[in-house]
Amino acid sequence: MKKDVKYIIYFLFFSFLSFGQNETQDNSAYKDSISNKRIERINYRKNKIDSLNTTLNWKKFKSNLWINKNGELGIKTQEATLEGIYTNRYITKVCCDGESIKATIDTASFQFLGSSFYKDKNHIYTHYVMSDGGNFWIVEEADAATFKILGDCYAKDKNHIFGERAMVMDNVDYNSFKTKKGIGCFAKDKNGFYFWDDKIDTSKISDGIVKDKIAELKRL
Repeated sequence: MKKDVKYIIYFLFFSFLSFGQNETQDNSAYKDSISNKRIERINYRKNKIDSLNTTLNWKKFKSNLWINKNGELGIKTQEATLEGIYTNRYITKVCCDGESIKATIDTASFQFLGSSFYKDKNHIYTHYVMSDGGNFWIVEEADAATFKILGDCYAKDKNHIFGERAMVMDNVDYNSFKTKKGIGCFAKDKNGFYFWDDKIDTSKISDGIVKDKIAELKRL
């Protein structure tokens, strides 16, 4: 009787292990199937967009502007996925009123300034790149006549400091704000140090690169 119980326990134990392994394999196969279907959908969409772009025959115009066979103007950008699939896309409208870029900008004076910023004789524009390609819009608060780039990620006009991500940076001191070319999205003012538009808590820094950036800013 004891042997029978022992065999039953062994049988149940190994059956449980086998079930667990099969379940793990089934889950893994299911996840692979979902992932493959997602990649198929992404590639299907990419191929459609690539085909449309080829049909429209986009060509370089000036200052990151492209023009297609219909005379539309666009900012060339890329969509990116977690799988590392990139798709070229052309932004043809100004966010978010839907007006075409062609009808909005003055092409004769349009130029890329640096960071995410562009200008013409009338406006300052920005195109901040994101995984979906981003948007292109007018920086309404900017004064085109006095606007200039600061370092890699910032700008200023007669009224404001701008960050390429946050635009107007009301949290910084205008007169003492400093950064430099080649330092990335780091800056300082009389009140402290910043990464993009976020103030850095210097008491909690453990990253060596950030420490080096702050040391560099202190020398400005």
